[in-house]
Amino acid sequence: MFPELALWLVPLFVALASRRAAPPHAWRNTGIGFGLVVAPASLGLYGLYYVGPVAAVFGMLGLVLELVHGPPGYKLAIALGLIPSHTVITGTARIPVEALNALVWSLVYGTLGWFIDVWRARRRGATPNAV
Repeated sequence: MFPELALWLVPLFVALASRRAAPPHAWRNTGIGFGLVVAPASLGLYGLYYVGPVAAVFGMLGLVLELVHGPPGYKLAIALGLIPSHTVITGTARIPVEALNALVWSLVYGTLGWFIDVWRARRRGATPNAV
């Protein structure tokens, strides 16, 4: 029904794969995966608002996420001349907006994840050897 909802599986898969293949970089990789899909996935989550009263709670969460994660890509797309200013963006015209959102938020969340990885590595290294 809402294919954007399936995008929430991407960061989950990245987290599980990173825990197995690259544990020291798991948070960074998960942050990048989350940042790549957070804008369109939150729009799909917002669509749940219209499904029913129980799903409306998730829909309101999606609205908040969309209000936070949507504007950077839209404003960048206007600044770069990819879309016209003061227009409603629908259909395939959202592709440049979402691509820019993916770039911005993967950098933001990837950097945040990197800081968490560094912090965890320092904590692990600072502990004395335990039996």
